[in-house]
Amino acid sequence: MENLQNTHIDIPMDMYQSATEILIIIPLWWITKESIKIILLENKLIISGNRVSPVLNEKYVVIHDQCFWGGFEKKIDLPQSVYFDKIYSELSPDNVLSIVVPKLIIPEQVPVVIKL
Repeated sequence: MENLQNTHIDIPMDMYQSATEILIIIPLWWITKESIKIILLENKLIISGNRVSPVLNEKYVVIHDQCFWGGFEKKIDLPQSVYFDKIYSELSPDNVLSIVVPKLIIPEQVPVVIKL
């Protein structure tokens, strides 16, 4: 029987974009806010944490073991054209992490004033 305890597993995510931002949604059920770490390294967003398995009475024996327990890490490549210093995240009451990455808006044309 496969045991997923203490294994780093790629967690699922959804990504959306608008003209002004990128939205990343990651379900983190059974993970406490305190165990979630989000860092930005160069142009990679790294989300990591730990899902702790429930403590069961010793009378129980595993007959089916598919749930993931232990550490996880998710690396997301970000484009260069974003405001790295304005990225923010929220964790919903049902443990869905939303990360908003504002896009750098580059105008098509900018007039340059000539000084006399």
